[in-house]
Amino acid sequence: ASKQVIMAREQDPLLSAEEGKNYTAPQESARPQPTVRFNIKFNESYSEVQVPKAKPIRRVHFHGSSHISVLFQMYGSVWPAVIPYCLFNVLLTYAVFITNRYTDINLCIGDSGHSFMSMLIAFLIVTRAKLAYGRYMEARHYLQNVYRVSRDLIQNMCVMTQHSRSEGAKKWRRDVAYRTIVLLRVTMAAIEFNSNEEESAWDTVPESIRSSRTKSVMTSRTSLERQLSVLAHGSRTRSDENFRAPLVLAHALRNEILSQRSGDRIKTRRADTKTPMHPNEERVLYRYVTEFITAFHGLKKLVTTPFPFPLVQMGRTFLFVYTYTLPFALAHSMHHPLGAMLMIFFITYGYLGLEYVAMELDDPFGDDPNDFDDLGLARVRSFLVC
Repeated sequence: ASKQVIMAREQDPLLSAEEGKNYTAPQESARPQPTVRFNIKFNESYSEVQVPKAKPIRRVHFHGSSHISVLFQMYGSVWPAVIPYCLFNVLLTYAVFITNRYTDINLCIGDSGHSFMSMLIAFLIVTRAKLAYGRYMEARHYLQNVYRVSRDLIQNMCVMTQHSRSEGAKKWRRDVAYRTIVLLRVTMAAIEFNSNEEESAWDTVPESIRSSRTKSVMTSRTSLERQLSVLAHGSRTRSDENFRAPLVLAHALRNEILSQRSGDRIKTRRADTKTPMHPNEERVLYRYVTEFITAFHGLKKLVTTPFPFPLVQMGRTFLFVYTYTLPFALAHSMHHPLGAMLMIFFITYGYLGLEYVAMELDDPFGDDPNDFDDLGLARVRSFLVC
């Protein structure tokens, strides 16, 4: 390690990377545990941000260079969901051919209508998949901002106040880092609430923070607020309270950053401004909190704004009508059932598979195989700075 890194570690225990002191290092060979924890030394003890009902999630991994593994991997694929529809349509095709061949009933229909409908179906399905992928990448962008801001806030806070090595300054740095990590964890729980309603964001807030000044922000209601609540359109739902948690913790984090002005924490004064921190440096830390909340609101927008229902309904109606009437049209132009059944299988897989891909991308937060590993990435960020 360079001299700068060694000096930084000596100045503040927060930057120490010694295993067992300030964080619990992840074991690469260990199997995932059903309980997820963030550990950080706080007030001479280990405080935990714990997810009581978290379960291990195996994300999708594949080797792009291996065509065989890509084609036949079932985990994370749409094959398990689409195969029943494909088999049903194949059996329907076989039944249509058998009925036409061995009975006097003619189930054939003209295929000209399906020729025109196929263009409309392709447009609706591809458009929906494209929009869903755009929302997916937008969510990834906001998550990246949340992780980046959390890391930069803690690192810049340590660098800007490294001139003070007093115990009060060290405790202030630990407190700010602790609240930042808790804010990150609670934000992950908030955006996953719609996918897993068993756990609210408030359930992940540690008691050490609930009992501090945050509790007053959570529960206090002034007389003006009580008067305004009468004029409200309705009471807060469980979802509203869930998305309120990161905002309350961001308010507490701003108060913690502001507490260094009292002089009890950072006693060493700067020579130019006679203050613990330069005002511009303080504004930088506040800007990081603002960027975090901006990214959170972007994630909240994606979580609370569903895909337009009329577009989903129209696309799915045309999809099923086209897919399950196609066997009757192919029986008019094809005479061998085996070729028609093979064609029906892959057409059904193609159209319904794209629809299921769009459904998978609509909600990338949760514990599905293709969802974002937001909690795992948050743990990585906390380990990098603690």
